[in-house]
Amino acid sequence: SLYSIQALLPKLSEVYNIPLNQVGMILSAEVGFLALAMLFSGTLSDRFGRKPIIFYSLLAGGILTLLCATASSWPMLVVYRALLGIAVSGITAAVTVYISEEVSPALAGIVTGYFIFGNSLGSMSGRVFATLMMEHVSIDTIFFIFGGVLIAMALAVKLFLPTSRQFVPTPSLQLGAVLKGGLEHFKNIRVSLCFVIGFILFGSFTSIFNFLAFYLHRPPYELSYTWIGLIPVSFSLTFFLAPYAARVALNIGSMNALSMLIICMMVGAFLTLIAPSLWVFISGIVLLSVAFFSAHSTVLAWVSSRSPNAKGQATSFYLLCYYSGGAVMGYLNGYLFSWQGWNAIAASCLMMLGIGLFICRFIFAKYEKQPQIKKQSIQESF
Repeated sequence: SLYSIQALLPKLSEVYNIPLNQVGMILSAEVGFLALAMLFSGTLSDRFGRKPIIFYSLLAGGILTLLCATASSWPMLVVYRALLGIAVSGITAAVTVYISEEVSPALAGIVTGYFIFGNSLGSMSGRVFATLMMEHVSIDTIFFIFGGVLIAMALAVKLFLPTSRQFVPTPSLQLGAVLKGGLEHFKNIRVSLCFVIGFILFGSFTSIFNFLAFYLHRPPYELSYTWIGLIPVSFSLTFFLAPYAARVALNIGSMNALSMLIICMMVGAFLTLIAPSLWVFISGIVLLSVAFFSAHSTVLAWVSSRSPNAKGQATSFYLLCYYSGGAVMGYLNGYLFSWQGWNAIAASCLMMLGIGLFICRFIFAKYEKQPQIKKQSIQESF
């Protein structure tokens, strides 16, 4: 539901008569407010538990998505989507820590990889179904459908997700304690530098997909929105590659694995710059996308495992920076796209990913010359 709006940007630009460099504001509002809410959602899950936060986040998200269908103006729709970002902020933070608490360390990274696959599958299906429906039904109908799906998922979590067995609630929600815990995470350099990497990863990915449909719909490619909407089907490759990246990280170290994935993202972005044909261009997009989800899975597992206390809060700070990257870079790159087109977007992402790669190598040199999680067999983990 959250990223279905990205596929609808060209249609929203037409319906509400919004300029090209401004229409991305609605996604920036979503992820920007989601990022701000991360300051509190992880802390709430540390206090009240993982399952309740997941359930109420899904339920509130479903209700707000239904309300989007009633929006009579562009500002009202932007407000509803911003509130949706706040509502669903608890899901990723709570789920990631739920996995780290309930699953053995040797398997936690792999299970997190499958969670990221589910995340990418939802992202893919949201974009694909929104694009396919866009040519046959109204935008309001699309909002009703996605709202209903979120409410159904909330009920499924309520009924079927096991209650945490290893969860130990934090003693209070005092602001001083929250700020003190947050300061400790930022002082933990091997964790806080990953916050910057998260900013760069999602900022680059969001920038690419915010303007991909606009670019491919124009000459020289002139693809229909239906065909463009099928590109995210490639996200399904994450089912194999995100868990595999976790296994590689166990063998060679998380930062080495992450470095390779960032390089793959850079190669993908570069291919879109030099593409002599549509198929080379799409291959670059697919490579960047699959590497992105695997990289996000690797960083997320690293942050959760390297935070000694208040893991939910640490994950929330990472996701705050992660989603802030999508909001800030996704919005600012709209001006680059209006100014110099696709090449400016690709060059911007290459530059930022290069910075991310440098940070990754610094973390490896200073903190991870030897992998810190010992490899265990699957049998031993059970």
